[in-house]
Amino acid sequence: MSKNIAVIIGGPSSEHDISILTGLQSARILSKDNKVSILYWSKDNNWYLLDSKLESKDFLEDKKILKKPIELRFNGDSGFYFKKKKLDFDVFLNSCHGGPGEDGSLQSLLNILRVKYTGPNVISAQICMDKYVFYTTMKENGLPVLHKDLVNREVDVSFKGPYILKPRFGGSSIGVEVVSDYESVLKIIESSDLYTEGAVVEKYLENSEDILIGVKNYPSLSLSEIEKPIKNDTLFSYSEKYLENGGLEGSQRELPANLNNEITKKIISYVEKINAIIPTRGIFRYDFLVDGNDIYINEINTIPGSHALYLWQNIDKSKYELLNDIIDEALSDDLTTWTTTGSDGLALKSAKDIQSKLG
Repeated sequence: MSKNIAVIIGGPSSEHDISILTGLQSARILSKDNKVSILYWSKDNNWYLLDSKLESKDFLEDKKILKKPIELRFNGDSGFYFKKKKLDFDVFLNSCHGGPGEDGSLQSLLNILRVKYTGPNVISAQICMDKYVFYTTMKENGLPVLHKDLVNREVDVSFKGPYILKPRFGGSSIGVEVVSDYESVLKIIESSDLYTEGAVVEKYLENSEDILIGVKNYPSLSLSEIEKPIKNDTLFSYSEKYLENGGLEGSQRELPANLNNEITKKIISYVEKINAIIPTRGIFRYDFLVDGNDIYINEINTIPGSHALYLWQNIDKSKYELLNDIIDEALSDDLTTWTTTGSDGLALKSAKDIQSKLG
């Protein structure tokens, strides 16, 4: 059955450009049997209605394409409006990476608008976007995770370098660096706006490998093949992910990863345990570090690049089918509701005048 789908792309985030690529790819795939529109969230926090057949290079001269500004209304019939007419969609495919599109902010907005959307709910988005909160959540649940410290000039770290420095929030390896000593860490965060919301450090494991796996829960739990990115330097960088070999799905990888059975079994076991704590909605990508026989859960990307569709490429599941699954999942979920129990006016009736409460 054909659906009317709005793909949300962009957003005021350092991952804005990657979101455009993910969203345009998804729109092109879904256009096969659906009516698809693009809702573009600009870096300066404005919204526009765009054609789903645009190319990524069109956004380099965005004044040519930003001809249909839309507005959000919250009174009466809430929603997105273009020229005073409400834009009605069956579902919103959230393709925003990082920033307010992935940290629970956009999810909260869509909940208030009373619309159905894909990807993480508010709580999952908040936990997974905050690297320190995610670390403490995993640690409290007995899962293997590398120790992390918050970066603070007033408090020394609890372990010696070399360190991996990361922005507390964000993804796509932006702002991730290997740093030899803590004083250098402090100088870096004080000279870059990538760390204005905080930073964390963890121990740098020179011989560790990044191991990635896609997870979805609808219509039933499904795991992708396991990927090992091929990195050319100490870290799997932003450049290797998105700028080389055509970017996104073109980066070099071992898929499926050549892992021994014991490591594979442990990874799958950890995925199942974590999925019970932070249930996947849409497609999440779990990122692990493997150092010899030791396995650490590194982070969860709740809206990964390309929606991680490529991880199923050797499994009998097309990209269209994968996207259609997460669309159907969103449509099957109930809208968020809030209780007003207790708001019966009794407290207002019994209250004295406001001035008397001011003392």
